[in-house]
Amino acid sequence: MTTQQFEPMSSGQILDKVFRLYKENFVRFIATVAIIQVPLALITMIWLATVVAQIRTGEPSTAGLIVGPLALTFLSIVGQSLCNGALIKSISESYLGNEVTVSESYRFILPKLGTLIWASILVGLVVMVGFVLLIVPGIIFLLVYYLTIPAIVLENLKARQGMGRSKLLVKGNLGKVFVIGLVVILIGIIVGQVFEYLGGFLVQAAAVTDLKTSILIGQMSSLIGQVLVMPIGAAAVILLYYDMRIRKEGFDLEMLAKSLGTEGAVSDEQPPVQ
Repeated sequence: MTTQQFEPMSSGQILDKVFRLYKENFVRFIATVAIIQVPLALITMIWLATVVAQIRTGEPSTAGLIVGPLALTFLSIVGQSLCNGALIKSISESYLGNEVTVSESYRFILPKLGTLIWASILVGLVVMVGFVLLIVPGIIFLLVYYLTIPAIVLENLKARQGMGRSKLLVKGNLGKVFVIGLVVILIGIIVGQVFEYLGGFLVQAAAVTDLKTSILIGQMSSLIGQVLVMPIGAAAVILLYYDMRIRKEGFDLEMLAKSLGTEGAVSDEQPPVQ
């Protein structure tokens, strides 16, 4: 294991470390995302091409218009949960100085998949209710439960325990989480716009007139942008998680690495989710 100094970081230091980890482990991080996102994108593109063809012939099917989107939503939830969990594991090991392969990350996360899906649903519902009531509570809930996934992955917690753990770690640091989260969102928007423009440029440059081909190019451009951005967001989350633990619990690198390998869960005294 590579030794390194493990200490509290400012927002700027976290972002700097995010991009250094991204650069040093670019191929592995991209492969971790692509192994899930590429098949999902291909399935989506096949469905879109089928629906477009049916609409053009005036014979759209119920399965294509109703069952298809439901199936794609389910696959997306499962795929995103699996991909995010594997990324968290991979980035965490890189930060701690350990070696881990893409397959090892996915093997580690598979037993936790159900918990990750349930946690994503619970957090999504809580945040959605907050946005429905008023915008501000939704933002606050999003920040409070920002560290739920790394808590579940790295501390072997259940969904509600992970939410409680996130709430405990984030307490008193909402501003820092907001700044990091905002930067990640802005990066995603910028990269997304760049690749959306690139897709449109390719369509025009190639003088593409076929709708299915245009959709295919657009989907491929969006996929590339998504694959490039996902590791940045996951790295920001995991570095925030470690930063909060070192600040609140005083772990140094060696103690934290050992604790993550031995602790099955946090104490039952963790505060319940409210």
